[in-house]
Amino acid sequence: MAFPKESEFVIKSMADVRDPVSRVSLDTFYQVSFNFGNYDKWFNETSSGNRRSNGLDFMQKMNLLCTQAEIPGTSYLTTQAVGHHQGIQEVFPTLRQFPPLNLTFYVDADHLILQVLENWMTYINPLSNQRSLNAYGRLNYPDNYKEIIHLSKFERDTFLKGNNFDGSPRATTNVSHYEFVNVWPQNVQSMRISYGQSSILRCSIVLSYDRFFTSFDKKDLRELPIDDGNDIIALNRSRYA
Repeated sequence: MAFPKESEFVIKSMADVRDPVSRVSLDTFYQVSFNFGNYDKWFNETSSGNRRSNGLDFMQKMNLLCTQAEIPGTSYLTTQAVGHHQGIQEVFPTLRQFPPLNLTFYVDADHLILQVLENWMTYINPLSNQRSLNAYGRLNYPDNYKEIIHLSKFERDTFLKGNNFDGSPRATTNVSHYEFVNVWPQNVQSMRISYGQSSILRCSIVLSYDRFFTSFDKKDLRELPIDDGNDIIALNRSRYA
C-alpha cells in the first residue's frame, strides 16, 4: 500500500464531514442484564413483588441500579521469533486475555444490592461454625456459582419506530451485545460512610469471567433481549440525557 497522496490531505467541506462527525455514540445509553441461572443456590429471596425489589425481581432491580459499567477490552500475550528472516525480529500473538469487568451500583435503601453481592461472595467459600475457633471454609463447585451477564449498548434512536417525513421507514441504530461467560465476583470494594454532606452510596464490584462474546446486529434482540422485550425500561436508561 502506497503512502497517502497529497490530495488526500486537502481540507474537506463541512458537508463531507457533517454526517460522520455528528453521529457519535453516547455513553449514557446502555443496560447490564443479569441472567443468573444458579441464584436459587446462593440467594433465597426470589419472589417478584417483594417490597425490597419494588415489584421487580432482584435481577431487574440490579439492572436499573447499575450506574456504571465497562465495555470490555482485550489483549494478547505475545511471543517473539528471531531468525525466521535474517535481521528481523517478529512478534506473534498467543493467548488472548480478558480483563476483569468492573460494575458500580447505587445502593438501595433496603440494601438488597449489598445482600445479593454478599450472598454471592459467601456462597463461593462459606464458613462452617463461623463463631467457633475451629471454623473452616470449603469451596463450592464453580458450576454452582458462575453466572452469565449481558451488556447491551444502544443509542438514542435505537428503539424509535415509525416513518420519516417522506414515508420511508425510520433508520435506527443497531444494538451491540456483550455476553460474559462464567462470571463470578472477585472483589467487592469497600464503601466509605461518614457524617457530613449526604450523597448516594455506591457499591463497586470486580467480576472475573472466562471469556466474552460479541454481537453487533439488532436482530439479535430476539436471542438476547434487553429486558424480556421491555423496551421502555431500556429507553429510559438514557440517564436523563
